[in-house]
Amino acid sequence: MRAASTVALVAAGLIVLTAWPANAAQVELGAAVCPEAPPGVQVFADQVTAWVKWGVLALIGVAAVVSLGSVLVGRLFSHPHASRFGAMGVAVVVMVAITYTVILVILDSITGSGCT
Repeated sequence: MRAASTVALVAAGLIVLTAWPANAAQVELGAAVCPEAPPGVQVFADQVTAWVKWGVLALIGVAAVVSLGSVLVGRLFSHPHASRFGAMGVAVVVMVAITYTVILVILDSITGSGCT
């Protein structure tokens, strides 16, 4: 009895969910005003952004090399703590690299080139 009522409830839910029109009106969430830098600031803002991007990218590269070196040194000299910290460092570098790319996409979508 309980299984039959569960199946009936799931079937009713599927019918309700699939009954929604497939071509429902799309809601536009775009802003009516385009983001624009104040006059004379765009060149400076682009330069600072480029420096920060390359600085973070360089730090990610250095951290990856140091972490992999720690794993290698730990394995060569039988030092388990160095290997463990190096492995954790590699994991952190991967997470930071993913976060870095996501943040760049978010910043580009906020300050993109004109209205879309």
